[in-house]
Amino acid sequence: MPYPRWSFVLLILLCSLWVNGAEQIPQARWTQSYDAGYKDLKGSYAGGSEIMHIVSHKGKLYASNGFWVDARWVIPPDGQKQSAQVLRLDSLSEKWQVDLDMGRSNDRKLAYMKGNILKSVTFTRDASGKPLPTPQNLLVMAAGANFERGGAVSSWTRDDKKKTWVHTLIRHGSSVGGIRWVPRDMEVYQDRKTGIERIFLSLGNPGIVSGVYDPTLPGKIRWSNHLEFPFPEEGSLHTRPLGIVQANDSLMFSEGGAIFRRKDGVHPSYEKIIDLNEDTDTDVGGIRGLTTIENPKGNGHSLLFLWAPGDRSKSQIKRLDPDGQGGYSVHDEAMIMELMKDKIGVEVSYTLGAHNMAYPFFDPESGKTVHLIGFQGNIRGKHHLKWKGSALYGGALYAIRYPDLTYKVLEVNNAYKDGKAILVSPRTFCQSPFEDKGIFIGGHDSSRKISDDMAWIFHAPIEVALGTTKGLDAKPSSNFPKPAPRLLDGPLYELRIYHANEGRFQHLIKRFREHTDRIFKKHGLKSLGYWIPTEGSAKNKRRFVYLLEHPSRYEAYRNWTNFLNDKEWEKVMDKPEFQGLLSEKPTNFFLTPNNYSARARNNIAKAGGIFELRTYVANPGKLTSLNTRFSKHTTRLFNKHGIKNLGYWTPFDQPDRGDTLMYLIHHADRKQADLNWQAFAQDKEWARVARESQSNGKLLAKPPQRLYLKALDFSPLR
Repeated sequence: MPYPRWSFVLLILLCSLWVNGAEQIPQARWTQSYDAGYKDLKGSYAGGSEIMHIVSHKGKLYASNGFWVDARWVIPPDGQKQSAQVLRLDSLSEKWQVDLDMGRSNDRKLAYMKGNILKSVTFTRDASGKPLPTPQNLLVMAAGANFERGGAVSSWTRDDKKKTWVHTLIRHGSSVGGIRWVPRDMEVYQDRKTGIERIFLSLGNPGIVSGVYDPTLPGKIRWSNHLEFPFPEEGSLHTRPLGIVQANDSLMFSEGGAIFRRKDGVHPSYEKIIDLNEDTDTDVGGIRGLTTIENPKGNGHSLLFLWAPGDRSKSQIKRLDPDGQGGYSVHDEAMIMELMKDKIGVEVSYTLGAHNMAYPFFDPESGKTVHLIGFQGNIRGKHHLKWKGSALYGGALYAIRYPDLTYKVLEVNNAYKDGKAILVSPRTFCQSPFEDKGIFIGGHDSSRKISDDMAWIFHAPIEVALGTTKGLDAKPSSNFPKPAPRLLDGPLYELRIYHANEGRFQHLIKRFREHTDRIFKKHGLKSLGYWIPTEGSAKNKRRFVYLLEHPSRYEAYRNWTNFLNDKEWEKVMDKPEFQGLLSEKPTNFFLTPNNYSARARNNIAKAGGIFELRTYVANPGKLTSLNTRFSKHTTRLFNKHGIKNLGYWTPFDQPDRGDTLMYLIHHADRKQADLNWQAFAQDKEWARVARESQSNGKLLAKPPQRLYLKALDFSPLR
C-alpha cells in the first residue's frame, strides 16, 4: 500500500530534527578548572607550583597549593615570601578565589612553602568524651614552616560563618639532626577504651600529636602540649609519617617501611604490625598513600598502599589483609612501573605515586567503588614526551583500581604530546559538590625543577574521569603568567659571604677552586671575584667572599636552581672532605648597579693589590643624596687619590634597598690604602662637598663598615 506524500515529508523532517538535535548535544570533555597565575576578585595573586589537596566542604570546593621551586617563594614580590594558600571554588561557572594566605594569617612572620594537609573533619564528642548535641564539621589546614633555627607546624580552622581562618601554632622546635616539620595527614578517632575523641596529626619526623574539640577556643581544637608518639626515650622518627587511617577499630599510621597501630587506653602506646624495610629514603617516604579498603578476601578492612623505598622505586602497590589473629598478610597487587610502561609504550626507569591516599569513587556504571591513584615516572627515549630538562613524562597519569584487583591507567586531559601543558602527576582527587557530580583532579610535582605557576586543577564528568567515556581535550589555556618586570631587568649582582668552621676553611676554598667555579660556569653563574679577608679575628678571617653577575634576578633564580640540582654538584657535596664546612647560614645580597657605577669603573692595571668592600647605611630619606654625592664628587675624588672604583650597588630586596649603599674599590696594597684614605680625608674639595651635602642633616645613620680583601689565585678579578 503506497504511503501518502505528506508522510515522507514528515519522516524527513523528523530525521532532520534528530540529526540537528544530536549535533547540539555537547560531547563530554576535560576542563581546566584552575590555571595558576592570576589576580582573583579581591586582587590576591592566585598561584602555586603544585596543588596539594582538593576538599569538598559544605557545598564548596577548597584546594591547598604549594610554592616549591616557584619564583614567588624564592623571590618575594614585596619583601615577604609568598606562602601557600587555600583556594575556594563556589560554583562550576566561577574562578577559584584565594581564601587563606598562610603567611599573612599568622602573627609570627612564619612562611609556609606547602599546604601540606587540608581536610574536612567532623567531631561528634567533646574533650571529655560526651556526645555533642550536633556534630561539628570543621575545615582544617595544617602546614610546616622553617625558620633560621628550627621549624614549626601550624593549623588553621575555617570559621564558615565569618569566612575567615583562625591560626594556631601547634608546635615548634629545633631542625637539627635532620628534623623535618612536615605534616602529611590527620584523622579524627575515638579511643575505644576511654571514649575520648581526638584529632591526630603527623608533625613530620618529630612524631604524632593529638587534639580535642574545644568550642571555647577560636580555632575549636585544643592541641596537646605533648607528643603521643614517639615517646621521649625513643627520640624522633627516621622518616616522615605519610598516612594516618582507621581500620578494624584501630588507628594506624605509616612511617618509612613500617605501619604502627595504636593501643588505646589512658596511657596509649603503639605497636608495629609490619615492617617491610628499614632502609628508606626520607624524601621518597617508603609506604605512601595508606588507605583503608574493604577486605577482598573476607571480613574486616584491608590496608592499601604504594611501596616506594628509594630513588629507584618501581612503586609496588601492596595490600595487607587481616589474618583474623590481629596480624596482617602481605599481597602484591600491581607495579606502577609496569602499568606506566604498558600505557605509553616506553621504557620506564623510575616511578613515584600516591602523594596522598588512594581516593574512593562510586562507579555508577558498575555499581561498585573504585580507587584512583596518581603517579609519575622517568622514561627513556621519546624525548618529545618528557618535561624538558628532565626524564619525567610530561603528562598526568593515574591508575584506577577495581574491586576485582585489576588496574587501568588513564590520563588527565588525555595523552600528553609535545605542545601540551606540562602536568606531571595528579596528587589529589575530589568528587564535585556541585550539580554535575563530576571529578576534580589537581596536581603537579615540582621535583626540584623550576615550576612557576604550574599548579593545575582539571574537571571531568565522572564517566570521563573513570574511563567509561572518552572526553575531548580541554581548551588550551589563555593564561600565560610571566615574572614581574623588575625581575627581568639587568644586569644584577650577587654578593655572598660564607663563614667557615674552624679547621675547614681550606677545604671550602678547595671546593670552590676544584669544583664550584667550574659548575657555576656550566649553569650561567658568572663569577667576578673570589676573596678572603686580610685582617680581623681568626673567626672573621675564615670568611669566603665572592661576587656573581646575573642577567636578571629571575635568571639568577633559574641558574641557581639548575646548579643546586646538578648531579655532579650533588656528588661533590656528598664527599666527606666537604661536609660541615660552614659555621652559619651564608649571607647574600642581590645588588642593583647604581646609574653611575659603570661610568665610574676603573680598570686594574695588573693583578695584586688589596680590595675594599664598604657598606653605608643612610638615614631615612637620605640614600638619594648619598648616591648623588658619590656620582658627582666622591668617585672622581677617589681617582684623584689612587682609589680605583669597581662597582656601586643598592640592594635589590627590601628592607635594605631603601637605605643601603655597597661598593667595591681597589688599592695598590694595604699600606697604600691607609695613605689613600688619609689624602682623601685631607682634600679641601672633599671637605667642602661633605659639608654642603649634609647641610640638611647627616647622610649616614652609622659609621661605614669596611672589609679588606685579598683575591684568591682563581679569582677572575685579582
